[in-house]
Amino acid sequence: MNTASKQLLSYVSGIGEGLAKNIVDYRNEHGAFKSRKDLLKVNRMGDKVFEQCSGFLRIRDGIHPLDKSAVHPEAYHIVEKMANDLNCSIDDLINDKDLRKKINLMSYVTDAIGLPTLKDIMSELEKPGRDPRKSFEVFSFDEHVHSIEDLREGMRLPGIVTNVTNFGAFVDVGVHQDGLVHISQLSDTFVDDPNMIVKVGQQVWVNVTECDVKRKRIALSMKGEGIVKQSSSGSKQTSKKEEVEAYDPNDMMSALAALKGKFKK
Repeated sequence: MNTASKQLLSYVSGIGEGLAKNIVDYRNEHGAFKSRKDLLKVNRMGDKVFEQCSGFLRIRDGIHPLDKSAVHPEAYHIVEKMANDLNCSIDDLINDKDLRKKINLMSYVTDAIGLPTLKDIMSELEKPGRDPRKSFEVFSFDEHVHSIEDLREGMRLPGIVTNVTNFGAFVDVGVHQDGLVHISQLSDTFVDDPNMIVKVGQQVWVNVTECDVKRKRIALSMKGEGIVKQSSSGSKQTSKKEEVEAYDPNDMMSALAALKGKFKK
């Protein structure tokens, strides 16, 4: 929750673009969230939306040890009772499998909480923070980079494409200020249209080429990252690459051939 961009947050259940922006604005103004309950302080975050989204938003090093897990806040009291019955802390339950083996789940079944839910809670206590979608590729920003001041030239960082324009693409690298990958830096080959290379929401790797803290400008490059230009049908488009490779500025015949190819004459 403290590193996700507004684009990523907007995909969480119950959160749209407007509320995602409010979450990021609140985070920028008040600092990192310390608890899931802090979400209720965000403008337009009602109880119903909180119920829908809070289980998907996790906080590392939060006030409550379950904030980093997929256990929903409405079920915290169950885990707290388990820990109290065993005379231990929640952290002890998470870290000690022998303690968890002592728990009789049937003792905690109620009209509202059934055995399947309790089993899910126990699975989460065993591996808090895991993503249950096995086939889904988990994305996260670099944990050592939180602000533009943390950036250094030469850094290679994971990012999310937030906007694509005629002159390049903007990428969120987790510092609350999108960086620009100029069209000339999108690929090792010639690029006509940035939309043929990247799309909004795409996960990419970028290299920091320049960082101006005062002006809050970040220049990025995707060269060397294996991005290949695609045609509208999805097949590799190599004609431009071949034209560039065939062109030799010191050879008149090569130059004429390149011009003929460009104007199709």
